[in-house]
Amino acid sequence: MTTPTLDHLTPVQKTLLITLKERALDSRARNPILGDPLADDVMRRIDYDFDTVKLTAGVPLGIALRSKMLDRAVRDFLAAHPNAVVVELGCGLETRMFRVDPPAGVDWYDVDFEEVIGLRRRVLPERAGAHPIGASLTDPDWLDGVPADRPTIIVADGVLGFLSEDDNRQILTRLTDHFAGGELVFNAYTRLVARLMGSNAVVRSVGVPKGYRGFGFDDPRELEKLNPRLTFIEEQVGYRAPEVAQLSWPMRAISGIFARWPSQARRGVWVVRYRF
Repeated sequence: MTTPTLDHLTPVQKTLLITLKERALDSRARNPILGDPLADDVMRRIDYDFDTVKLTAGVPLGIALRSKMLDRAVRDFLAAHPNAVVVELGCGLETRMFRVDPPAGVDWYDVDFEEVIGLRRRVLPERAGAHPIGASLTDPDWLDGVPADRPTIIVADGVLGFLSEDDNRQILTRLTDHFAGGELVFNAYTRLVARLMGSNAVVRSVGVPKGYRGFGFDDPRELEKLNPRLTFIEEQVGYRAPEVAQLSWPMRAISGIFARWPSQARRGVWVVRYRF
């Protein structure tokens, strides 16, 4: 069964099609980085011309790599806290829960606009422990039904960079005020990358306007000033990820160069982790 037209989604909401297509293409590769066949299945279910979603060289690899890095952080947290709560902010058509395959004691909350959650219900299988929430992240009430007294990991792939600094401050404050403790892990953007977000050909291919600016920072400790309850733990860049060993030798050589150049490495795949 195909879904209805996606014309009702806003351009920013349609960015979920970019990451979906990139994960699907990775799954078709001979030696995939992420290996997410469900993403390919979901893409085939959607009545949308994915040829209009333009990808530039290296983008599918980058998305697969950052997804793998985020998956690893979630798996590590759940290994230490098998009764944890997972909250995926701006989940889109992310299939992380299916890849991570959490133990039965985990409750997983996927949060996105009602239109997006409705789409997820159409194209993704149901799973025990999954709790979809249809709401804007800026809605102060969506956390009301989420358990607050268990170890919690909050994960976000892309969404925080598409929000304003004020929205990030309000959302992160609500999260750290609500939960007793846990971790936040997400892919970050530098100020330059965020400022030029609307000029990115991939993002513009789904209708995001040219002048669109996102949220970014150059030093991960800047987020501690935005929310003092967050304590920086670590940062990872894609150029130093273990999956780099799967790449061709020219790509490995390039990765080795950028891995020693932090300011440039952060303009690629950049994942940051905090404790609260």
